[in-house]
Amino acid sequence: MKKVGIISYGILPYKGPHEMGMWNDEATFLVAKQALDRVGLNREDLDAVVISTMDGLDGITISNGLLVPAAGAYEKDSIRIETTGLHCVVAGVASILSDNADLVMLASSDTIETDFNYITNANQDQFFRGPLGFNPFQSYGLLAMDYLRRSKATEDDFASAASKNYQCGAANPYAHITAGYTVDEITDSPMVSWPLRSLEIARPSNGAAAILLASEKKAKEVIDNPVWITGLGASTNSYSGSWPELCGMVALKKAAQKAFHAAGIKDPKRDLDFLEISNPFSTFELIAYESLGICEDRKGAELLREGMTSADGDLPVNISGGSLCAHGLNSSGIYRIVQAMMLLNNERSDVNMKHPKRGLVHDSDMTIGAVGGDSHAILIMERES
Repeated sequence: MKKVGIISYGILPYKGPHEMGMWNDEATFLVAKQALDRVGLNREDLDAVVISTMDGLDGITISNGLLVPAAGAYEKDSIRIETTGLHCVVAGVASILSDNADLVMLASSDTIETDFNYITNANQDQFFRGPLGFNPFQSYGLLAMDYLRRSKATEDDFASAASKNYQCGAANPYAHITAGYTVDEITDSPMVSWPLRSLEIARPSNGAAAILLASEKKAKEVIDNPVWITGLGASTNSYSGSWPELCGMVALKKAAQKAFHAAGIKDPKRDLDFLEISNPFSTFELIAYESLGICEDRKGAELLREGMTSADGDLPVNISGGSLCAHGLNSSGIYRIVQAMMLLNNERSDVNMKHPKRGLVHDSDMTIGAVGGDSHAILIMERES
């Protein structure tokens, strides 16, 4: 079968609002050029460009009109994906496997501050949730409340999950939040949407990231040991349905099943070396443990307590610090792929992992809300040696 590799990346350190000092197209250009320069390629070598962006988050209509050229798409095929970074990977891989491209740039950026509550409320339906002022924080609270109801998890478990991420992010030079908050500091933070407190919910970050996808032949021409994409899956939850259906993360489970089947993964707990999960609120990481088959249903908190998913555990989750430490609304998926690349390339000298060979990256558009209609994508990345 044909193979697709990830051969390079570009990334800017993630920061808070007003701290980037540049427009989205400037940031996109910088990370795209970084990715090309890292492997000695030029814009002319590109066959296609895929951009992850959304007008409401970029502060301009048809924002890809500026961002696609900044990523090198002049006189090239270009695609815009208004979902998440991993869905850009789906489009890029399709271009390569269909023999329409050998080298594809995927890029995204977040440098514009928007009215987050207004934008996310505008994405709700105009009859039921929208008029109530529904925003992501309320939807996260509902999912967290449901998880408390159906499992033996506690609010302290949610704080522990958040603290684990913050402790990891404190050592990440590209993370936005590096304070390394403790459990006590998290439980002392203000309540936002019960049972979630302010330090348990990710807030928007500014930054940019890019990766280069290549066909097998092109990848081997450019570098000696590419990271290969061996599994990829995406799915979307029902927009309206029963409460168990809306909270059951059906799309995440289906996306994982597709990716695991393609990669030949039978037991993710045993077959993976690490996971990078989009966790816009602390509880979601526990939910993801179960949906990804790392533990049995309702056992996510127990897995966390055992320390298996800590940075020095048998299956580290979010060594980067996760979404709580860097939460680019457009670019978080590509950012997370870059973080996984660093681990597979053994570029994180502060991380005590012995030559990881296979990792999972998850992305979701839950950055702008949950409970119906949210989509999930799973990527399996492997290094041969």
